[in-house]
Amino acid sequence: MRKPDLPAAVAEAAIVLIALGLACVAGFAGWAIGHYSRSGTSKTVNAAGTSPSAAASVDPQVAAGAHIFVQFACAQCHGEQGRGGVSPDVPTLTSVAKELKPQKLRSIIDHGLGESANPTKPYMPVWGEVISQTQVSDLIAYLRAGLPNVPTAEPPAIPQGQGPAVEGSVLYVRYGCINCHGPNGLGGVPNPQSPDKTIPPLSGQDFRKEFNTDKKIIDVIRSGSVIGRAPIVSMPHWGGIIPDSQLQALAAYLKTLK
Repeated sequence: MRKPDLPAAVAEAAIVLIALGLACVAGFAGWAIGHYSRSGTSKTVNAAGTSPSAAASVDPQVAAGAHIFVQFACAQCHGEQGRGGVSPDVPTLTSVAKELKPQKLRSIIDHGLGESANPTKPYMPVWGEVISQTQVSDLIAYLRAGLPNVPTAEPPAIPQGQGPAVEGSVLYVRYGCINCHGPNGLGGVPNPQSPDKTIPPLSGQDFRKEFNTDKKIIDVIRSGSVIGRAPIVSMPHWGGIIPDSQLQALAAYLKTLK
């Protein structure tokens, strides 16, 4: 019988040893991953860049306050996480909890603050009939916690290249118009001391008749409306806050409503 060629035999043995070595390494790696996952050493990171345990550790009341801060467009005037930078007339909120007691913060949110008689200056609107007392408590908890970053508590992204009406529909939510004028501008939100006891809708024949041009729509957004103290709800001055291009987009959206 012919003896096997020595170099070929050595090469074959080497291949077998390498394969066995790789199998052992793979097995060890699998054991290590499973072991450290069970022991809590490994971390899973989500799309927001935070681990589930970090997201779960946010106090529920503080988290609720962060989402309300976005929902009612506080971020659009006071800046993301209250850091300012939007208007020189709107203060930052990063140290407000140290400067003001909870009772004062509640009063400001309910009754408004600022130069309501001056349409060139933004002011804090009267929220007392729109935001519930539980929501105010959550907002105060968020302020007192230092306005931390809370996953998913962020304004909706503004669409680009999809036309002004589409952009305006998102801005309608982003700037909190929906909270007072209702979905699709249908209104119905209470305003106790107004003539019809509600915040007016932004759709229908009466609205179209009174605001029959883009300029009229934009002017009232800029200047605000129904100036007063609680319990009458006031529309804030958006002049100096909302850029002109976005005002045009809002007008385009409102003209699509029923």
